[in-house]
Amino acid sequence: MNDTKAQRSSIYFHIAAMLSILVPVPGQFAYGVLVLVLFNIQMASVTLFYHLVNRMRIENFRNILVAFEIIFVTVLYKQLLIVICPVAALSLGFSLYLPALSAVAISFFFDRNDSRLGEHLAASMSRSVLVTAYSLVYFLIRELVGYATFSVPGNGGIIVFHLPFFGKPTGAGVFLATVPGALALVAVSLLLVIFVRQKLGIVASALAAGNGEDEK
Repeated sequence: MNDTKAQRSSIYFHIAAMLSILVPVPGQFAYGVLVLVLFNIQMASVTLFYHLVNRMRIENFRNILVAFEIIFVTVLYKQLLIVICPVAALSLGFSLYLPALSAVAISFFFDRNDSRLGEHLAASMSRSVLVTAYSLVYFLIRELVGYATFSVPGNGGIIVFHLPFFGKPTGAGVFLATVPGALALVAVSLLLVIFVRQKLGIVASALAAGNGEDEK
């Protein structure tokens, strides 16, 4: 039962992370990097704060305090981004708040983790790394296909490299660079992930059944 609950929680977390990071954020790689940096900072800081609240024995106020911590870190990050890279801060706008207020909130508002700090931090960051790796590939493909460019964060703005060998973006590529295109791509990828997980579950069940018969 606990394993099933943990699997569902993990699925909900990844769906929330994908929807909040991949859809509203502009499709260029540089913007994805900036949002994912905040996402990882939030996952680490909220995990530490979660255990600090527990150690202070004020669990009844945990959700409220975690919400304030999420908002504080996000606002602080955006203010630093305004100073360092104002163009990116302006382009990201409200979408900078969505990953923290959805994926991170789901992970810590509805999950109850009684493990030690080190174990909890390792579990949180492993989930965060998986989302980060997938998202970086997603943003890279989306920019290459949609814009035929490659961008990285820079001092004062983003640095864009035009890649003529990718040719001019086609109609399908331009569509992927839009919000509806991003939503369609996320939906397809979610269906693919669910399909693969189901097949892997079938294979694991078959192997377990085979091992049980061998033992008999």
